[in-house]
Amino acid sequence: MSKRKMPYRKKPFESTGVSSDTSANIYMSMIMSVAWRQLSSNQKVLYVYCKAQYYAEKKHPNGDNLCFNMNQSKWNSLYGLYKKSNAAGFYRDMSALIEYGFIDCVECGAVTRTKNVYRFSHMWQNYGTEKFLRPDSVKTLSMRRKELKELI
Repeated sequence: MSKRKMPYRKKPFESTGVSSDTSANIYMSMIMSVAWRQLSSNQKVLYVYCKAQYYAEKKHPNGDNLCFNMNQSKWNSLYGLYKKSNAAGFYRDMSALIEYGFIDCVECGAVTRTKNVYRFSHMWQNYGTEKFLRPDSVKTLSMRRKELKELI
């Protein structure tokens, strides 16, 4: 007979103990990576909020279990990460997470005026090597426009 495993009990310093509380684990391999060290403090905090939101959602966009939405109402009013007047800060930080391989943009809602859909990526593990690849398909429309302007 197998031994029944007890569910994890949150420690008092981890949570208020509410049953609906979610966690956003960050592993040491990520924290010690070259890519993580390139991020600013705000970008790291944004990534943690993305993970917390991802684990809190029961339904994921496109039926993809790695996808999540991050829209203005969440990062502005719910999380208090950026002021409404600082939308550029959010997009700058999200672009950095995409550039360093932590997140991919699956659907850019700029053209259709819908929410962007993001997906977690493992490419950060290859940052700084020849295996690191950020194709246009995982970048937002504004990131692609910026790259085009730099080429001209």
